[in-house]
Amino acid sequence: MSGVDDVDAQHRDYRRPHNAHNPIPTVQKYREEKQRRQQAYGNPDGEGNEPSKRDRLGDAVDVFRFGRDVEPANDGNGPYAATNKNLPQDDEIAEDHAGKTVPSNDQRDAPQDMDDEQEVEDTTEGGLKSANPRKARKQMKHFKADGTERLVTDPITHLPIKVHDFTDRELKSTAKNSSPPGFDPRTATGTDAIDKSDEQLQVESHESQEAHAGMEVLFPPPSFDRTRDEISTVYMHAVTIGVGAAAVSLMLVNALFWPTRHSTGWTRQLLKLAELSTMAMVSGAIVMFMRQWSENKIKNVWDVEVWRAERKRGQELAKTETAESTQWLNSLFTSVWPLINPDLFTSISDTLEDVMQASLPSMVRMVAVEDIGQGSEALRILGVRWLPTGAAARSVGADGNLKSSNEEKNDRTVPDDGEGQDEIPGHDTMEAEDGDFVNLEIAFAYRPSTGQGVKTRAKHAHLLLAFYLPGNVKLPVWVDLAGMVGVMRFRLQLCPDPPFFSICTMSFMGQPKVTLSCVPLIKKGPNLMDVPLISKFVQSSMDAALAEYVAPKSLTLDLKDMMMGDDFKKDTVAQGVIMVHIKHAFDFKEGDTKIGPWGGSADPYVSVGWAKFGKPLWSTRVLKSNMEPHWDEWCFVCVTRDELNVDEKLRLQLWDSDRMTADDDLGRIELDLKDLMKSNETNGRMHDREDGFHALKAGQGMPGKLSWSVGYFSKTRITDDQLTMQEEDPNVKSIQQLKDKVYKEAEGKLREASEDHRKEVEQQKAEDFKSRQDELIIASPPSEDYPSGILSIQIHQITGLELETLNKHKASAEATDEEEEGDDLPSAYCNIIVNHKKVFKTRTKPKNSKPFFNAGCERFIRDVRNTEVHIAVRDARVHEDDALLGIVYLPLERVFKERSQINSIFPLAGGNGYGRMRVSMVFRSVQVQLPRELRGWDYGTVDIKPYIKGVDVPSDIGPLRLKVRTPLDHGKLHSRGRKGHVRSEDGQPVWTTRKSRPIRLPVRARYCAPLIFEFRQDATLRDRTHAFCIFWLKDIPDNEEQTKRLTIWKGDLKLAEDNVLDSYGEKVGEIEVTLTMWSGLSGYHEKVAKGDKHLINVMEVLDTCNDQEWTNWEESDGSEKPGINDNKETEEDSSDSSDSSDDEEDEHEEDAKDDCGNMVPDFLQKHRKTDSKMSEDGGRGPITQLKEYKASQKTLHRKNRGIMQRKGPRTLAWMKHVGDRGKRKMGHIFHHHERNGDEIETEV
Repeated sequence: MSGVDDVDAQHRDYRRPHNAHNPIPTVQKYREEKQRRQQAYGNPDGEGNEPSKRDRLGDAVDVFRFGRDVEPANDGNGPYAATNKNLPQDDEIAEDHAGKTVPSNDQRDAPQDMDDEQEVEDTTEGGLKSANPRKARKQMKHFKADGTERLVTDPITHLPIKVHDFTDRELKSTAKNSSPPGFDPRTATGTDAIDKSDEQLQVESHESQEAHAGMEVLFPPPSFDRTRDEISTVYMHAVTIGVGAAAVSLMLVNALFWPTRHSTGWTRQLLKLAELSTMAMVSGAIVMFMRQWSENKIKNVWDVEVWRAERKRGQELAKTETAESTQWLNSLFTSVWPLINPDLFTSISDTLEDVMQASLPSMVRMVAVEDIGQGSEALRILGVRWLPTGAAARSVGADGNLKSSNEEKNDRTVPDDGEGQDEIPGHDTMEAEDGDFVNLEIAFAYRPSTGQGVKTRAKHAHLLLAFYLPGNVKLPVWVDLAGMVGVMRFRLQLCPDPPFFSICTMSFMGQPKVTLSCVPLIKKGPNLMDVPLISKFVQSSMDAALAEYVAPKSLTLDLKDMMMGDDFKKDTVAQGVIMVHIKHAFDFKEGDTKIGPWGGSADPYVSVGWAKFGKPLWSTRVLKSNMEPHWDEWCFVCVTRDELNVDEKLRLQLWDSDRMTADDDLGRIELDLKDLMKSNETNGRMHDREDGFHALKAGQGMPGKLSWSVGYFSKTRITDDQLTMQEEDPNVKSIQQLKDKVYKEAEGKLREASEDHRKEVEQQKAEDFKSRQDELIIASPPSEDYPSGILSIQIHQITGLELETLNKHKASAEATDEEEEGDDLPSAYCNIIVNHKKVFKTRTKPKNSKPFFNAGCERFIRDVRNTEVHIAVRDARVHEDDALLGIVYLPLERVFKERSQINSIFPLAGGNGYGRMRVSMVFRSVQVQLPRELRGWDYGTVDIKPYIKGVDVPSDIGPLRLKVRTPLDHGKLHSRGRKGHVRSEDGQPVWTTRKSRPIRLPVRARYCAPLIFEFRQDATLRDRTHAFCIFWLKDIPDNEEQTKRLTIWKGDLKLAEDNVLDSYGEKVGEIEVTLTMWSGLSGYHEKVAKGDKHLINVMEVLDTCNDQEWTNWEESDGSEKPGINDNKETEEDSSDSSDSSDDEEDEHEEDAKDDCGNMVPDFLQKHRKTDSKMSEDGGRGPITQLKEYKASQKTLHRKNRGIMQRKGPRTLAWMKHVGDRGKRKMGHIFHHHERNGDEIETEV
């Protein structure tokens, strides 16, 4: 499987979790789109919809004077009784339903030879066009008073269609619902039906008879002319056949008795009598046979003509624009509606809550949907119509026009080799549909029939909202659905397996009209009806949520997975990974101008991202005052169907970093994504390139070139080894067995489809093989040959979420049953931490014990065997640090030990809350084999043994002090003893630390961080570096001790620590260093984390892991894995990184190599729990209590115990942390900032 297959594969995303590519809709975005739509087409709502008295009078005068037929907006039969406003009235659908339209009379006379270069009218959503005031005024002249009409592309049929947003007029013209079932004797059931009177039963009997008579109407009388002709034909055949048969029979009888004509006497008389009797019997038999034959034939003619008339009537009705009657469906729907479990609407309330939460005004802190109910009155179906297939089999381009049939055939039949094949400019906004499908259009409405009282309004479809104002003031608001009307189209893709519907694409034909009523529920005070401010906000939120599915937008659902109960992903959204290696740039434009003696220069860095998406996804480090930067950095970019659908381009952009102003663009390079995926040079391999930069404006060049490499790597397919290990299907142990089994089943499914169904069978084989292969891949552990891949994490929901009770007496006094909403419940959100790095944050679910998130992210991970995931749940608080409710710890090596996909429930632990979280994860390997050095973590700790030996070191360097540093911290080693002599071994100088402690330095971005060894020489004012060594941490694997021989250079240190070069000046010697790169955060990162709230949160999570002493995922042999916990050192075991004194006591000359301990140092192991003195003595004095509190204060404060159980100290701690972040921000205001594109991904 390669990039060509990934490009050609038709994959859809069904209700994906919210992320950066699928953001939560907001009221602000909806209002902007609505304003653009109004500017382009007019105002569909408000007073403009209803003509004034003056306008109506003018229309009447026009009708009187000119005889113009003014058609009323509504003829009294409802908006969908006779005509369908969603079909263009000027064009008629062709008989073959092939997606073509028959032009009207005016259009038939128009010339057909239009210029190819003529501007094509965009048939996409009108709201997306640029608002031109002049065009808007012209379009306002054609504005119709019954709503804004605009031309869009129907996502169901792929044909242009005029739609309009529904207004109050359509809603008011819709009849109200009948009484709910059980409210009148006609629909009574159970014990209520026993008390029916005889009169009521007679009425229902009469109604039943009328209903039966109405069913007989469905069988119309046949065509009498055709029936007459058929019957006449039967009679003619009967007479002809009967007379002919009688004549022939008589002749045969006569011939039979012909030899007896010479007989005489009584013999002759007997033979004559026998002859006549035979003739009579034969004639009678012929008459009886022909009579029976004629009767059967005439009956058959009548039956055939009756059914032929019914079929013809159905075909004629299907071609009309009148919707079919759905009274039977509404009656069934009305009976079932009150019995539906309201929990099924949780996703709807969740979406509405997300929209409101993302659109809240500043005066409101949070909003929560505490209850949802569908009421006792059902949604009514006004009409259902079958739609032709249209042009759904053809793609719609970026200009809104259909691709020609030849272009579509070429896209489907001609294999793309990716070698210079010309592509049609633009992208397909709507992909062509494959397989068999049916299209339907449904008009729906909701008009409750009950009264307006408070009790009766409770029977409407309703929501209970809770607005949280400043000061934690809760304002409950009752929202009921007063009315709704709209039109929706469906496309249902058929499949041979139950439930026989696979993919459903739905879209609203225009914005549905929804009317809501909001009532604040105040205990003390009047309940104001329909508060305008709240009603407008909730109404806008509802409209914004529905606007996401108005044509040409659509929603795609996988009905098969939904009905079969699978709501978790079985595959990653990403198709593969683009691997980019940035080497160096040269000859580019100077970013800073030349001033006097100072020459021009630049502070360059390169960003990688998508050209149309715009946002950088990753960037290199900034190299100050460097016109020939050498970065030598790697990045990995996941490729999803979103990028393929819009024909994205990979963009590399060179920037000049500025401290106080916006960064300067020094040029960009763009490559087509599909070309990268299909080219033989980049598909599955790295390709070295050297490209010139281009300017923002097309056609303009920019000086400079970039040397880099790029390659696309697809996801791996299942191997024989994985099939051997899987237990999902024990009968399949090889790929050939899998193909044989799947192909045989596919042929059996479609054996009754048609006479020639080879094409369908081949398509079904491919789909079934892909589906079955994915099922078996996730049923087997990850491939050992390809440990790198894409990890998908999805957080579904948390159940039983509540805060820990700090006081039993208070809890007993206020003990209640478990509740779903309440003021004491936490407002939870989740953070996903991968390899000690926060990568994703969900939205906040206010005051809910069962928050429903359905959110997640996908990340490329370098090695699944050493990757760890932490999911932290926090309580969002005002003027406090967000409390940690609990965490879920997931080491992937053990999570994916048996299979590559899990869907489980994990308890929250370690925080001050309780609950269970449902999480699903999928891992798919990628066809790339990274070297061990590139499979490490970004965060780590460099552990340098306190013994460094020189090799061929000059005498002037041996006495110098050795300073070891990373971008975050530093340490020191000395070669002189207390008496000033230089320690040596085999005639070479040796550098050691004080007390022979190892040097441990924190590292943040290890793949772009150097480890620098400076030989420092003392000076009066400032020490200077006499020589140096450079070691890039990207060249060492994680958690593996290695001894490196580093070259000592004399040259430009600033150039050396910025650029990855082969030579840094004059080589003067070497040193031998033994070091280990321990992966993950440690206690040495605490200083770095100060002022960084994200890093502080991760450190807190790791502290919790350390305190918990996790045993959930421990192996039975008790083996421990280094680096999974924070595990800070004690003061006595701290490193020598802060050692700055040169006058400390001399060390004994000993072999420091034997003093480093075992391979896993204590600072990376779990803390050993030691018994306190209370195990010996139960007494607790004030001093002992103070010591114990001091020893465990961090744990107590994290759980809001001790002094932090009061809000005042927590607020003071929050103020201190805010001050630290502000101080850190002010300290970096004049520094260059790394634009690494690693911001926390969120849903909003």
